[in-house]
Order: sequence, then C-alpha cells, then structure tokens
Amino acid sequence: MKSLKDALAIIVGLAALVFGGWKFYSFVNTNGPDSRDMWWAIGCAVVFFVCGLIYFLGHVNKEEEIHITQ
Repeated sequence: MKSLKDALAIIVGLAALVFGGWKFYSFVNTNGPDSRDMWWAIGCAVVFFVCGLIYFLGHVNKEEEIHITQ
C-alpha cells in the first residue's frame, strides 16, 4: 500500500462490508424484520462503494507511458 489513504479506504471498506453483511443477514433471518437493519445494510454498501472508488481512482494514470518519439 502506497499511502495512508489507501490503507484507510481498505480498512473502512472491509469493515463496512462485514457490518453490512451482518445487518443484512439479521434483516433476512428474523421473524419480524426490522427496517433499521436494512437501512444499515444499504448505508454500509454505500460506504463500501465510496471506499472502493477512493482506492481505485487513486491509482489512475500513475504509470507514465513511453511514447515512440521520445
């Protein structure tokens, strides 16, 4: 990992993935589903997506191309 931003995005993204998966599981497997669990799962999915964007967009155009005329 090249920077603290990448490490933080990975850690927060994976934590959101695990917590969101747990909340979705508890939403599906309870007798009377609590809608708050579903909103937590959706919120965690959004956080996971944003962390993925931060990580992958931080690596765009990091490698310089060597042109034939140089």
